[in-house]
Amino acid sequence: MNYLYSARSMSGELTRGVLAADSVAHVRKLLREKGLFAVEVTASTKRAPAIVAAKGMPWLRKRVPKRELLTFTSQLAVMARSGTDLATALQTLSSQVSQPVLRDALQKVHGDVSAGKPVSAALAAQGHVFGGAYVAIVAAGEASGRLPEVLARLTEMLNTELKRSGALRAQLAYPVVLSSVSLIVIGALLFFVLPRFAEVFADADMPLPMITRALLAFAGELRHYLILWIALAAALVVGVLSFRSSQRGRAWIDGLQLNNPLINKITRALLTGRSFRLLGMMLESGVPLLEALRLTRTSVQNLMYRELFVRLEEAVLGGQDMSPTVAEHSFVPSAAAHMLATGERTGNLASVSQIMGEFYEEEGESRLKAMMTVMEPLIIVVLGVIVACIVLAVMIPMFDFATFAQHQK
Repeated sequence: MNYLYSARSMSGELTRGVLAADSVAHVRKLLREKGLFAVEVTASTKRAPAIVAAKGMPWLRKRVPKRELLTFTSQLAVMARSGTDLATALQTLSSQVSQPVLRDALQKVHGDVSAGKPVSAALAAQGHVFGGAYVAIVAAGEASGRLPEVLARLTEMLNTELKRSGALRAQLAYPVVLSSVSLIVIGALLFFVLPRFAEVFADADMPLPMITRALLAFAGELRHYLILWIALAAALVVGVLSFRSSQRGRAWIDGLQLNNPLINKITRALLTGRSFRLLGMMLESGVPLLEALRLTRTSVQNLMYRELFVRLEEAVLGGQDMSPTVAEHSFVPSAAAHMLATGERTGNLASVSQIMGEFYEEEGESRLKAMMTVMEPLIIVVLGVIVACIVLAVMIPMFDFATFAQHQK
């Protein structure tokens, strides 16, 4: 298969061309042998536009749950460490996997490995399932003869990511559930309870307090124009999603995540931690620095961090250290540049990057936990005040009605 590539030399000169190779990983290997570092590699086939379209519409792609990928990697690591032939291990595991996308991918990987292809090349052909970083780490382990050890590291990395994403969801679950239940209760009061009492108050022909009149007017507007409000809400959701999917909207939202004073310390720590932990993991596995930077860039979703790693690639190609470039970006914690400079100076960039990543991920999680500790009672108080206002709007006229009835007697 032919691949279109753009690559830079050690002097920074950009070249483009076409290479015949078995996979993207094979193209990168051939370019490295020529002293070139790949910037972009794409398959020169008629199916390329469809692939690009699918990438632009992520909801059309079927994804493999991270837990399924973790289970497969851990089992493959155990079988590789025990000396089992990889083709046999892949065949066994593909028959045990229940997730259809992963099962189909493993069957194709097994077919390629049985035909004599390296495991990394076979995985690269299914890169939409495994991801570029996963494939590069396996390729580095395969080239160094330490594949069982590298697979064990991959298992640990996936397990850590799964635990941390689960912890983040757990932190956010309670406020989301509490808010949802409270909004349902408030909606029931406004749509069903308050109108019934409004009829009673109207029959009694008695003056109502301001809070009751305001809530009755608000509930009446909601009921009478319910379809319009639903249409406006749907249009708002569609507009927000369209804006989020546009380049300008995505850049604005990504910038807001990093610069919003309420959450910027959390998002900066989490993004810095994840990206540099992944970079350190690849470097420790033997992935070349430029390749590791490129793969980290493609693995990060935030556009500002992607631009950071583009600048880091340019710095490395220009023979410069990475720490000054990191220090220039205000959204990266200031201590990160100092830690990175230490790693570059001592030659321990891989271990320092991984330690730094773990440190900032833990810091981000602790900050998120602290914020949720404050937000949970605040949400309870705010929603409690809203419910109390609705109850008072009903109960005050009821007391007045009872007093009025006694005077009538």
